[in-house]
Amino acid sequence: MYYLVKQNIFKENLINEGDNILLGFSGGPDSVFLFHNLIKLKEFINFNLYASHINHMYRGEDADHDENFVRSICEKYGIKYFVKRKNATEYAEELKLTEEEAGRILRYNFFRENLKDVGGGKIAVAHNLNDQAETVLQRIIRGTGIDGLSAMSFVNNDVIRPMLNVTRSEIEKYLHDNNYEFCIDITNSQDIYGRNKIRLNLIPYLEKNFNSNIQNTLYRMTETMEKDKKIIEKYIENRFKEILHKQNENEIFLDLKKLKCMEYFETGRMIRKAIEMLKGNTNNLEMKHIEYVNDFIFTKNTGKTINLSEGVIAEISYNYLIIRKNIEIIENFKYNICMDSPLYIKEISKTILLRVLEINEYDVKDKKTVSLDYDLIEGKIIIRNRINGDSIIPCGMTGSKKIKDIFIDLKIPKEERNKKIIIADDNNILWVEGYRIHNNYKVSSATKKILNIAIMEEQN
Repeated sequence: MYYLVKQNIFKENLINEGDNILLGFSGGPDSVFLFHNLIKLKEFINFNLYASHINHMYRGEDADHDENFVRSICEKYGIKYFVKRKNATEYAEELKLTEEEAGRILRYNFFRENLKDVGGGKIAVAHNLNDQAETVLQRIIRGTGIDGLSAMSFVNNDVIRPMLNVTRSEIEKYLHDNNYEFCIDITNSQDIYGRNKIRLNLIPYLEKNFNSNIQNTLYRMTETMEKDKKIIEKYIENRFKEILHKQNENEIFLDLKKLKCMEYFETGRMIRKAIEMLKGNTNNLEMKHIEYVNDFIFTKNTGKTINLSEGVIAEISYNYLIIRKNIEIIENFKYNICMDSPLYIKEISKTILLRVLEINEYDVKDKKTVSLDYDLIEGKIIIRNRINGDSIIPCGMTGSKKIKDIFIDLKIPKEERNKKIIIADDNNILWVEGYRIHNNYKVSSATKKILNIAIMEEQN
């Protein structure tokens, strides 16, 4: 079996010279099998091996035994390891997810924390052929398409699965033949989880009544689906470029007009890709979520939002469909200004500088700063964000206009409005970031001193 795993690693280019490889090490037969195979592989490839273990704390002494086993075997072979204790049951209640889902999130978050500590790399997990079959059946039961039927692959972003085509019986034989010790998780033999029920009840039933080789058959199907999926992905990649307006770490803007010109099944693919780009995966994303957004595109107006899986939100904002992570709530802020001293506004990660200049220092061509007549300002100058009822007389106008209406006219998304800086004195709003100054404070031939405003965004 070692040669099959080694062949997979070379054929699929899973591990290269100098790579950091972090093994998800439960101590069970699968992860012990992969551990020993990776140890042997180091004779041929010079890479750095680490191990990571989560103690979910719901199996009492058994869980502690597994943790100690992982510690001892890593120390025996000189492998640096990471261990974390976190009650998966409590975490599931906190996230309002099943224990299976919460456990997966907990594990992969911990794995990536560990990878960051060692300077980046890849996560090696011990999924095998039987796991693949179980995954496919689980997804069929939930309802899935080609992406779901392709199930797990040898490599997915920073996750590698070197033993995906190795059966559980082959793993157990290898461990027995080499006298390798491993831990037994008794919950794997109890049909208390959906996946366990598939393993313990559904697969044996299918093997007995329909196809004795069902797990290999399902694995071959996933290989076929994976090839078809790649063809579709190339098409989707090109179409997605046509509708992508802009993106950042927390949100993706898609051209709403172009989306509406696509076929229904195409928009579904675009939505799925946007969510995957944002989250890094499509875990717990179901067809119903895609259909919600599809309907949303054609029936909802600006300002409407819907919540999708795992804190992802879809919103219509003027000409765009925005897929974003949970909206950040910006607290109200208010600062007194100190002239000639940069002020960092932590709530919005922006720095602002106000200076008083003589009229001969005024550069009318300066488009990067804002200038007002300083002598017309009454009382203290404050910096804040919006509050209900705010209004201003925009430069060039005689009547006042609500700040809310200004933001709507400028097509500023709701979640961005509290991030906009407002400068005011005791009586009026002097200036709104990204908009005009108050008409009564404009620089004129009578101006003697200038209030000059410079603003820039910074990273935390």
